[in-house]
Amino acid sequence: MFSRTPGVLAAYGSFAFVVGFGWFVLAPLVPAIMARFHTPLGSVLLLISLYGYTMIVASLPAGLWAAKKGPKPVLWIAVILTVVGLLVRVMASSYTELLVGQIVAALAYPFLIAPIGAVLRISGVTRTKMATGLVIGSLFLGMALSSLLAPLMTMATNFRLTALLAVVAGLWLVIQVNQIPTVSGSTLGRVRMVVSAWWWIGFVVSSISVMYGSISTTALSHLHTPSAVFVGAYLSSLTFLGSAVGAAFFGWLGQFRENSIGLQRVLAVLSWLFLLACALQLTGTFPVHVRGLDLAFLGFGVVGNGWYTLALEASARQAQNAGSAGLATAGYSMASNIGVAVIPVVLGPLVLTSPAVWVIIVAVMALAAVAVPFIAKGESPGMADGREAG
Repeated sequence: MFSRTPGVLAAYGSFAFVVGFGWFVLAPLVPAIMARFHTPLGSVLLLISLYGYTMIVASLPAGLWAAKKGPKPVLWIAVILTVVGLLVRVMASSYTELLVGQIVAALAYPFLIAPIGAVLRISGVTRTKMATGLVIGSLFLGMALSSLLAPLMTMATNFRLTALLAVVAGLWLVIQVNQIPTVSGSTLGRVRMVVSAWWWIGFVVSSISVMYGSISTTALSHLHTPSAVFVGAYLSSLTFLGSAVGAAFFGWLGQFRENSIGLQRVLAVLSWLFLLACALQLTGTFPVHVRGLDLAFLGFGVVGNGWYTLALEASARQAQNAGSAGLATAGYSMASNIGVAVIPVVLGPLVLTSPAVWVIIVAVMALAAVAVPFIAKGESPGMADGREAG
């Protein structure tokens, strides 16, 4: 049986899709937002970055709250924050109001995703690798589709659509959450933070993926690539689509084995190869071919996020109970978003000023992550799917 409460998982994944959709609908609307609210580029980019910053700040509190009180209140607050924030965004008449709405909506992200380990286990999900892949894949699918569909509609229409989707999906999730059994701290057992090497995989994959998306247009323009702006945006969309497919597919594939270390090792090596192919083309070390870039970015999205998803689940399995599993995945999410906040800013400019150094640093960072599944003895010393270690 996939889950004892299948409605909860379906609603949870759907709301993750809506959060991703509402987040990256902003990316194609940057020029429209600048014109409408008379604000500079940096201020508009801040609206997008807020989701990463809130994950850094609120992921551990969200994980601890889920560990102490169960997933019900955490998911309720995620719905409330999303709906309120997106409705404020619809009604905003100034940049300040838009910023406030975006901060509120972004705060929902850590409460929804960070404690995924506890949410799935306490909800009665028995195939946690597959479920993790479906939820993370739904998030990235929403990000990908919004970046593709947003240019076809006005800014006002996009904002209204995302708010409407949040209301509908949020009501469904609130209804389904009532199926989750009420738990207490004594029921969940002693909560312990398990810091693991799996977090490094989240840090590296997330930070490099975002860095590639943020520098691709600039790097290609520097290399005098025709239609660099279009190509850069298209590559980002391919990465998101690949990430959605990779998370869902490899979560499903990893479910067939209790210990998916072997699959992680294959994905780690493939991720490094695709990652390196992206880097070598962005610096002009290899001749730039649009089809080659398409393949490299899509491939990195598919295998990279597949690896990310299995490592996220592996971090949860090191916990001794469902509550601690949520705290472990919250820590993994925090580490991932610290990387997103720091690495693109620190290393990104080197792609133009010191391309050879940039490639070496990126390759070495990724190699350190590749080593993790080869060093790890196993991925589930604490918990199996949906069960506490006995």
